[in-house]
Amino acid sequence: MVFLVSIMVDAAVPMRPSVVRIVRKAEGWQLERDGTPYFIKGAVGNVHLERLAAAGGNSIRAGVRDLDRAHRLGLTVLAGLPFGKQRWGFDYGDRKRVEAQLDEIRGIVQAHKDHPALLMWALGNELEIHTTAEQRVPLWQALNEAAELIHRLDPNHPVITPIGCDFIFQTMLPELDRLCPALDAVGLNAYNDMLRLPEEIARQGWKRPYVVTEFGPRGHWQVPKTPWGMPIEDTSAEKAAFYRKAYRHAVASRPLCLGSYTFHWSQHHEKTHTWYGMFLPDGSPTEAVDAMTEMWTGKPPENRCPTIGPGRIRIEPPGQSPSEPGVYRAGATLACEVDASDPDGDPISISWDLRKDVADNPNVGGDREEPVEPIPGSIASQSANRATVRLPSEPGAYRLFVYVRDPQGHAATANVPVRVVQ
Repeated sequence: MVFLVSIMVDAAVPMRPSVVRIVRKAEGWQLERDGTPYFIKGAVGNVHLERLAAAGGNSIRAGVRDLDRAHRLGLTVLAGLPFGKQRWGFDYGDRKRVEAQLDEIRGIVQAHKDHPALLMWALGNELEIHTTAEQRVPLWQALNEAAELIHRLDPNHPVITPIGCDFIFQTMLPELDRLCPALDAVGLNAYNDMLRLPEEIARQGWKRPYVVTEFGPRGHWQVPKTPWGMPIEDTSAEKAAFYRKAYRHAVASRPLCLGSYTFHWSQHHEKTHTWYGMFLPDGSPTEAVDAMTEMWTGKPPENRCPTIGPGRIRIEPPGQSPSEPGVYRAGATLACEVDASDPDGDPISISWDLRKDVADNPNVGGDREEPVEPIPGSIASQSANRATVRLPSEPGAYRLFVYVRDPQGHAATANVPVRVVQ
């Protein structure tokens, strides 16, 4: 009912173009929309938008096709524009390709620049990955040319480009400052780096504003690994705690920060199907949604998600030998238990599955990954917070997942990598 009322009210917002400015203040920078201060409380994604609005969010990072729906809900859009990646074969020395890309951008901007939900334009995403300093010179020159084009076509909306805060981040801001003066701000995609982001920005001498265009849990490249090279994913409770800590440190009350977009307001498969998505495939919100609701509104939701305790998942035996934790013989049977509860005292239901572990794949920067399906017959039995798991006969890397749900459709998750040998 709350969602329906919100939709009916926001549908009455008039369809008139917005004017967005980044204004210099004594204490830093401020984003203004139609003359009113506007701090971005956003999310990456284009689903569960009614829930986003109800949680206190006001913006999405998405495509121009999502402008109408966002407007009906009172949300704005950081609209992505295509920009070729050198790691995918785009050659910025090929002037014909660069001109064709500018023509594509011109068409999109002209078609959508007057939409009232438009907040800013974002050129590409993490274009710098797997590039050299020499390769980036024509890249940034082309990016600046595109930003200048957009300003001529649409003087009412700022232009940014999102970059990653790992890889070669230490050289990115000086390069952009020198080669991309037409950018109004920079977008920063940060994960564990959120805990040192403002300090790093200051160290590099960046004085212009920034938007945190992605932030989420510790990244798969930033966590400890098993002896066989698989990253160890945080539980949903650990992720929620990190969202809060990261937001408070790098976003809230930072004079150069215009706001942020949490990642990822959907179900999203990257290394696993639970690592970055704030929702499960069935649409169940996890504790990260509760965390951002609290950050945006100042208070937690009325009914909170279940939680995974510090005991995480316990497996007996812990391995085929004390020197090989997590390693088991093919076909072994494991007794598993999860430390789970509900902060509101709601009853919880628990389910388990086992999947092939593909978290060591070489994909980077959100490159598309196909989800991995559960292995039938792996869960021999389950009761309360326990399960008996039968490992496959085929050697390899696997991952055991547990899902904890309450009657309101909220969820918590945890997983543990296991290795099967002959």
